[in-house]
Amino acid sequence: MSEERDKEISAFLERVNALSTGERAVLKRSAGKMLHEADGRAIAAFYKCYPPEAGETQKKWFAVACIYCMWNWEEEQREARPLPHILSDLRREETISESMEHRLTGLLDLKWDDDGYLLTKLVRIIKMVKAKGYAVDCVALLKSLQGWNYDSQYVQREWAYSFYRTNPTA
Repeated sequence: MSEERDKEISAFLERVNALSTGERAVLKRSAGKMLHEADGRAIAAFYKCYPPEAGETQKKWFAVACIYCMWNWEEEQREARPLPHILSDLRREETISESMEHRLTGLLDLKWDDDGYLLTKLVRIIKMVKAKGYAVDCVALLKSLQGWNYDSQYVQREWAYSFYRTNPTA
């Protein structure tokens, strides 16, 4: 199931990447906005790519499509990695500030809601990571967001573990 889900998300991101430069730019400008806050051009670009079988998680798919457009994947040729692994590397290299650690731990306390607060905080962290030359694995990000509000908080625990472990392998 997970491998099938990864393929579905990857195919979606490939369709996003195949959009025109202008459509990707409009999505990039919407990074950090909720679907209901986006302008008509961003909504149109998103629905050209959105798989109808994905169900009711449109808001999270839209958020990740916009984040994905922050990179020019064909030119930058960067290896995308899960966000908590990147933050762990930055922490080990001591290139991450204490305030960034507070941002991450604060993020772990938030729920995904229609107010977009969690998304705003998440995009700020991702912009900092991008400025340091990293690319975020958007397949892993979407899977994390899909499980974010579960009562078990398995995603938050995985992120905390990845961030604080001393010997990451990926």
